[in-house]
Amino acid sequence: MKRSIGIDLGTTNSCVATIDSLGKPEIINNKLGEATTPSTVSLRAAPGSDGERPLVGAPAVRRATSNPAETFYGVKRLIGRRFDDTSVQALAATLPYQVVSAANRDAWVAALGVQLSPPELSSIVLRELHDIAEAHFGDSVHEAIITVPAHFDNAERRATVDAAEISGIKMRRLLNEPTAAALGYGAHRGEDQRLAVCDLGGGTFDVSIVNVENGVVEVISSQGDLFLGGDDVDRIIMHELLTELRSEHGLDLIGDSEAMQRLKSEVVSAKHTLSESRPASLELFHLGELVSGKFLDYQRRIERAELNAWVGPVLARLDAPCKEAAARCGLSPHDVNAIVLVGGMTRMPVIQHRIASIFGPPTLKVVNPDEIVSIGAATQCANLDGIIEDLVLLDVTSQALGLLSEDGQYQQVIPCNATIPTREHRILATREDNQRELYFEVYKEGSATPAANRELGRFVCRDLPDAPAGEVMLLVEFTVDVDGILHVATSELGSGEPRELRLMAIAGLNTLRSATPALGERVVSCSPHERGFASQLQAPKSYSLAKLPRPARPYRRVGLW
Repeated sequence: MKRSIGIDLGTTNSCVATIDSLGKPEIINNKLGEATTPSTVSLRAAPGSDGERPLVGAPAVRRATSNPAETFYGVKRLIGRRFDDTSVQALAATLPYQVVSAANRDAWVAALGVQLSPPELSSIVLRELHDIAEAHFGDSVHEAIITVPAHFDNAERRATVDAAEISGIKMRRLLNEPTAAALGYGAHRGEDQRLAVCDLGGGTFDVSIVNVENGVVEVISSQGDLFLGGDDVDRIIMHELLTELRSEHGLDLIGDSEAMQRLKSEVVSAKHTLSESRPASLELFHLGELVSGKFLDYQRRIERAELNAWVGPVLARLDAPCKEAAARCGLSPHDVNAIVLVGGMTRMPVIQHRIASIFGPPTLKVVNPDEIVSIGAATQCANLDGIIEDLVLLDVTSQALGLLSEDGQYQQVIPCNATIPTREHRILATREDNQRELYFEVYKEGSATPAANRELGRFVCRDLPDAPAGEVMLLVEFTVDVDGILHVATSELGSGEPRELRLMAIAGLNTLRSATPALGERVVSCSPHERGFASQLQAPKSYSLAKLPRPARPYRRVGLW
């Protein structure tokens, strides 16, 4: 029997689900009997050595207290991101492990004398989930649908695909998390309605406006914040307590990574307690050494009202994505019929109240927030396999994509909220006589000013024929596939002859496989029949693991540890 699973690869926790032959959803518990597995990896030996394999999940979380520099959590916030990104820099300053710049300027991590990419670490989590599913079935798992934040851009989606390929999982497709949540909620089986799906997890906040009519689930708008989630709440609480420790006890824990990790573990536990009841108590013996030479036994009671006041900045950041998601499809927040809350952070009553106040009167529907996304991914697997019928899913691009030509002219190519898959084209022409090369840049659009947008890639088309200026014209095609990944192709206008397109890569593991890694140049030529939804830019099926100070070497999934 063909086995397919849905995977919610979360910032803090991950979950795997399946749909049985009768169409019934099932969460697959891990070997500890828990529905979710922490997205945490702790290295016990360097990759390639004869040491122990890394710990994954709860055992890795426990080891974080004694080995914080070798224990990686929240890596999803780094995946597909640049090291010099201001958000990455701000995040790196708060982490107990080291974030470094890779050769291609991506954000990687370092421990035990090696550098690891976020896709490689994420692949370890994915492999753990895959193994959990196979142990449950007692059989091989053939395919998986993996969810990603709706607001993930091209680099972040490609990095997630890299993670799946490194893990050895055959990925059927990527699915946006709010879209998966709507399916997991069972929107396609209910009455016709318009939903606001709000997904606030450990690291990201996504909002999608979803129309449901006659079994058709149509996402009409998506918006989000990739650096807003439970990790931010944890940091706010930590900041308040650390400030208090300095002022009241003269104790500064900054620099004591073990004490910081112990405090963080208590903070997370208190946050969970305050979501269910009030108050919460912290108790940490021998937390740190005082000026007197004695060790502080720290005890602290936190009231829910106190926590609510602390997280005011997080609450304020919920408003813009919610209102913008509605505005982008010409609606008011009050035009939705119901709210579906997803992600562990939506258990906090103050979060529920804030989101309800934004959208107004609709009934607030709080479902199993940690599990619903994986159930939705499994539902889509079952739909594609024919187990669930009468379901049509339509998703959209969460961001506009634009092109900057070498003459400085910027033009939008694919608008925000375009139904995917989609394809658009623009025409570029040479500006000089006998011009042999033509350059252009691709941007994720958040502003009308290119400098304010995130650059996704620089391309060059070479070996153009000699001709007067303006006579050689290129058709540049942008295709966004069902995974939300952009593919770019060029052909000569008139003859239709495809032109060799070189990507001066901006991010991704593939840039490390180049013959000129500093430049990251890669040939992506194709034949005419390959210029459809099949990509010319698919990442190769080999990966690099950089070991300092030696050059990159092939990544081996089997026998790495």
